[in-house]
Amino acid sequence: MEIPPNIDTLIIGSGVGGATIARELVRQGETVVILEKGKDHQWPVGTVFAYATMYDIKKSKEGIIVRRGITKGGSTLLYSGNAYDPPGFIKDELGIDLSGEVQETKEELRVRPVPKSFYENYQGTIRLVDAASALGYSMKPQERFIDPDVCDPRCDRCLFGCKKDAKWTARHYLDEIVGHGATLITEADVDRILIADSCAEGAVARTPQGTRRILANRVVLCAGGIGTPMILQRTGMEAGSHFFTDPMSILAGVVKEGAGTFHEITFTFADDSHPGKFMIGNVGAVNGFFAQLFKLRLPFLLRLTQMKRIVGMFVKLCDEPSGRVDADGRIHKGLTKKDQERMDQGIEIARSIMIRAGVIPETISVARGIGGHPGGTAAIGRVVDGDLQTKTKNLYVCDNSVMPRSGGVPPVLTLIALAKKAARQNFSLSSASDLNKSAN
Repeated sequence: MEIPPNIDTLIIGSGVGGATIARELVRQGETVVILEKGKDHQWPVGTVFAYATMYDIKKSKEGIIVRRGITKGGSTLLYSGNAYDPPGFIKDELGIDLSGEVQETKEELRVRPVPKSFYENYQGTIRLVDAASALGYSMKPQERFIDPDVCDPRCDRCLFGCKKDAKWTARHYLDEIVGHGATLITEADVDRILIADSCAEGAVARTPQGTRRILANRVVLCAGGIGTPMILQRTGMEAGSHFFTDPMSILAGVVKEGAGTFHEITFTFADDSHPGKFMIGNVGAVNGFFAQLFKLRLPFLLRLTQMKRIVGMFVKLCDEPSGRVDADGRIHKGLTKKDQERMDQGIEIARSIMIRAGVIPETISVARGIGGHPGGTAAIGRVVDGDLQTKTKNLYVCDNSVMPRSGGVPPVLTLIALAKKAARQNFSLSSASDLNKSAN
């Protein structure tokens, strides 16, 4: 694809942060180019082939699985679609008030709780909700980036992508702005940032056409909690420490009688009454089953013939930022003693709910250490300032890597709001050119 001359902003990564910033800057009249490492996958969306094509799955030396999306739209193609308000520390400790952008986004994208008509026939999930209530817990319907009028409530393939396009993804923003002048280049694997006189001036990327140097007045790194620190380190900058990933444990077991959570959508209900520690929620039978195999809980394969009676739950941990990502992509991440204690507490709660709901105790299997929200590796206060700028002028970061610690909840709504605020307050056509002038 032809690259336009005189690029105002070069964005690296087309996930939630990159797509949102690109959209805002195009609306301001900027010339924007977005580089995406992955392909513009189409046919695998909504199928099990998503795992072989769109997922990048890594395993730390300590055994934690970390998953991210490498495709047009990034990990938003493969997320559950749940929307959570920003964790309190973003405003209370970092001084960043996202309330206006959050409300705007909820209205624009019609974020709302799952309607009762969606789940009223979920026999297995409702039994879990009732069992939780009986034990003093409250599993509530989730707010989601999903149009229930389009979504198939028996599908449960959010983690594979959505064939019906019922789930909001960053591709919606990308398709809008490419039609209004932005340039999206896929299969562009950025190696490093180009820097001259302590000022970012572009990037070097490997493409099917060969290695290319792409110059721009401003560079915004949005390659995620793994990709961003790799690029920064290869550029000669310190990054990659304080890694977190919100690891999950997935429980699955078989009910004595009645239906399980087969054809019931994962994460439609959750209890988040342990903020800063963990949350628990429902898991569809198919996702619960394959999680056991994914973590080599191979005896659970014998439950295949009992799929319709399988019930699943998850425990999502708010883990400590104790890991590291190296420049070559190697991940060092385990659970600290505190992490393990909290995870064990959550698993026992989930197990007790499942047993109360009629699950046979001996059939319960637990797949531990499946991470989904990598971050912390270019955090505010360590790698970037409150305006998301690094020590290098005109080089910014806007993805989950800027979070100083885990919020313990899905971060998509937070990142949309953060990207909107950054693009509107920190970036303008004049700011990049003014910084370039001051650097020369």
